[in-house]
Amino acid sequence: MSKPFKLGFIIGFILGIAVAFMLDFAFRDTLGGTWFDAVSQDLSRIMKKEISKDSPLVFIGVTSVIMFIGLIGGILGGIAAKIVFEFLNSLDS
Repeated sequence: MSKPFKLGFIIGFILGIAVAFMLDFAFRDTLGGTWFDAVSQDLSRIMKKEISKDSPLVFIGVTSVIMFIGLIGGILGGIAAKIVFEFLNSLDS
């Protein structure tokens, strides 16, 4: 991996996670709950048993979802940084 891709990946990963938390904070009342509420409800529906939003299983689920969002943000950030780097290098030539 090139240096611009790594830098873009790190920035995209951090921004992806930051946006996920900001959306959670901004729309917690409007959309009917937080990430923990949503994952708890989904797991309760899948397992056909009530699961508390304080459960470690819910915490693992929320962490997995947010890390996946960070991964997607990182990949997109790395690709964008690589494109910008190549464009600026082509102007230099």
